[in-house]
Amino acid sequence: MARSNKPVNPGAENALDRMKMEVANELGISERVRNQGWSTMTSADCGRVGGHMVRRMIEQYESAMGGQTATSSTTTTGSTATSGTMTSQFDINSK
Repeated sequence: MARSNKPVNPGAENALDRMKMEVANELGISERVRNQGWSTMTSADCGRVGGHMVRRMIEQYESAMGGQTATSSTTTTGSTATSGTMTSQFDINSK
């Protein structure tokens, strides 16, 4: 099956763009994106934004399901508790 850059749901494209900018803002790169555009960003920065977007979408999906999935977990690190998917526990960027 050939890959396509067309979104599965064209109506979601604006929402995904907003989420992308929210994540870029959280990572502190939004000003650079506004000034220079996405094409000048490093692949590491773009990958970091995409990874956070996917993590957020998975968490939203799990929340909508009422936490019925086996990947939903809560871990305690020191005195702070974090909740999310099992893979987010092992993300080196979140520590």
